[in-house]
Amino acid sequence: MDDKKKHILKAAMRVVIAYGFKRVSMADIAQEAGISRPAIYQIFRNKDDVFFSCLDMLVDEAFAAADAAIDGISDRKAQVSAYLLAYMGYFHNLLVAGPHGQELLDVNNRLGAEKSQAAQARFMTRLNGLMGLDAEAEDGQVLALAATGIKYHTADPAQFRARLQMLTERFL
Repeated sequence: MDDKKKHILKAAMRVVIAYGFKRVSMADIAQEAGISRPAIYQIFRNKDDVFFSCLDMLVDEAFAAADAAIDGISDRKAQVSAYLLAYMGYFHNLLVAGPHGQELLDVNNRLGAEKSQAAQARFMTRLNGLMGLDAEAEDGQVLALAATGIKYHTADPAQFRARLQMLTERFL
């Protein structure tokens, strides 16, 4: 992704997190990015297109954070736990802890369901790999689904981390 596009997407995320998707206009994104509205339209067709690109960026950032979290960890159980916490924690901080989390989830379900399903499948495959299992094993799916439930139903960050730790301690 080129620097200009990434700059616009970062600006878009800042205003969407602050004000919600519905209230944000392309003019708001342009102002936050410090560029003109026509400059944004040279890269993106509309606000939904910006949202789709934001999803791609966020998923890439979440996987990068999760990969970085396990760097230097050799114990398999500790790797899975750190990976799960970093990946799920990235989205927990963004969606659950934020003031417009429910709205963003609704928009994601309406516009980005396929992208989210692909990311979830990639995440499950990665968990299976960390556990030393075949990519298609059901263990990664069960762990990811349980962690997703914890993510959406635990608002307090400390409790979220404790519950994910408990999940990995009991599951692995």
